[in-house]
Amino acid sequence: MAFSTGQKNQLLATAAALVLAVAVLQNRIDPLRNQPALEPKSATNVALKGVGGTARLPFEYTLGALTGFRQVIAGLLWVRTDTFFHSGNYDAVLPMIRMITWLDPNWMDVYATGAWHLMYNFTDTDQRSDRRYLGPGVALLNEGIANNPGVYDMYKEKGWNAFDKLKDYEMSSEALAQGESADEKYDVTQVGHLRAHALERAGRIDESIAQWASVIDEHKKRISAKGVSPEEKGRNESGLRSSQENWRHLQIRKQVRADDTQPPIDVQFTAKVTRLKSKVLKIEGTWRCWGTAGKSFDMGTLENPGKGVLLAGPTDGARVDVRLQDAGYKMQTSDTFSFDIDQSITIMQDQISTRDGKLAEKGGLFIAAGKSANTSDRPGQNTNVYQFTDDQVKQYGLGTVPLSKGLAQLSSLGKKQAVTVAYPPAYNAPTPFYSDAETATKFAQLRSDATKLAELDKKNYRVSQATTEKPGEYSRQFDMSKDPTMYSFTKDKYELILSLNPRIFPDNIQDRFGGSGEGLTDKNYLFTDPDKKNLRMIRRVITLSKEDLVGEGEKVLVAK
Repeated sequence: MAFSTGQKNQLLATAAALVLAVAVLQNRIDPLRNQPALEPKSATNVALKGVGGTARLPFEYTLGALTGFRQVIAGLLWVRTDTFFHSGNYDAVLPMIRMITWLDPNWMDVYATGAWHLMYNFTDTDQRSDRRYLGPGVALLNEGIANNPGVYDMYKEKGWNAFDKLKDYEMSSEALAQGESADEKYDVTQVGHLRAHALERAGRIDESIAQWASVIDEHKKRISAKGVSPEEKGRNESGLRSSQENWRHLQIRKQVRADDTQPPIDVQFTAKVTRLKSKVLKIEGTWRCWGTAGKSFDMGTLENPGKGVLLAGPTDGARVDVRLQDAGYKMQTSDTFSFDIDQSITIMQDQISTRDGKLAEKGGLFIAAGKSANTSDRPGQNTNVYQFTDDQVKQYGLGTVPLSKGLAQLSSLGKKQAVTVAYPPAYNAPTPFYSDAETATKFAQLRSDATKLAELDKKNYRVSQATTEKPGEYSRQFDMSKDPTMYSFTKDKYELILSLNPRIFPDNIQDRFGGSGEGLTDKNYLFTDPDKKNLRMIRRVITLSKEDLVGEGEKVLVAK
């Protein structure tokens, strides 16, 4: 079909009028998209001048944004952003995310990805996160929530990042509760379960139990909902089983820990800090890290709770938190998002694993391990049979009496250890070692079992001649010399904070120390935090000067 010149001119005039109308209407619609405090004052400011002076839209993208095709342009920019990310050009990602969230403030994946990028992907040479970006990350999530208040996804993202990265369990539980209230279609497993865990980590045990009960009811409701898909039903059935188990276990542990955590253990926390060279620290020390011995925990049932911790002793698994920061620094979260940070701030945070705590009791068993000691096998772990090197055997005066020659010296614990390693109970047995009556029977059997005794002697099982405890050790080097933009050290004073937080200990260690440190004490460094429901933790704050950190040569900064 051919058009006359007049018809062509008329069509062009109509198209121009429509484009103008779209542009006018778009400018009137945008304020209704719930982003008045977040969108730049005019499209021209961002489209033509750029974001933060770092990037601006190409002309064809600018024209599209100004004429109403904002979501289309956002999609094209997202493809470009993905290319930047996978090529390692991280600095280009943030301006793109800023522009995309302006163009399409309802695209929640961009907010989530941007916050994750800020809080996890800016790292130093040793993959430690740049914690200066945590505040902007939270601000970006808050912006996403403000632009999408009726959808649970952004609340979930804030809850997870607060839980996993910030370790701010109050912020996490609050965000997740808001997500449940805002959107009745929230994901029960992702939101409801995580909120229960956050409440527990915040020390709000009764509220966590109540949350698990609420989660159980919600799973049951969705399983029986009319028209539920097989996939959705299966997910909720799996979530129901998990939530029921957590609900039962938390109630049981609440009961048995009242006794298991007493009396408190003086952990005798020590620390040594050495500057190896400029901006390189070695942090090491010891403390008494105790927990359930192997699988020696009797859970029982909700109707008939078990005995809890059957045997406790030194164990691996807890971590010492290390934070070096400008003196007096506190993270700030702005009401409006900006990825500009104060480059003069220095923050380094990491953790150090605690390992190699050991216990030997007079009349009990230990393993003479030669030059190097490892973890004992399962029966030994369950009964506090530890390996000691030859040097440690000599240092602690444990002696060299083989089991076959020291049967008469065995204590009641030693007999239980001996029969457990000689005749291990079945893996699915109610308890990981024998009762007193069973021990007596098995020990009589062992006394006449020359073959088994010879086997245990060959494995270097020995009868301890002394009672001793070797505390767990932690040690690690922190090299901040390779990342001057992250660790600028522009201030005169710094705080090195070493801490032990029972709220993040593994369950087997919490079983002895308690989820809020009820079973933990230290004559020098016990700190009770009233802002965290009287959490009892170990916290040592060491003040260091700039010269301490950037000076040349090796120097012991803290001796013990």
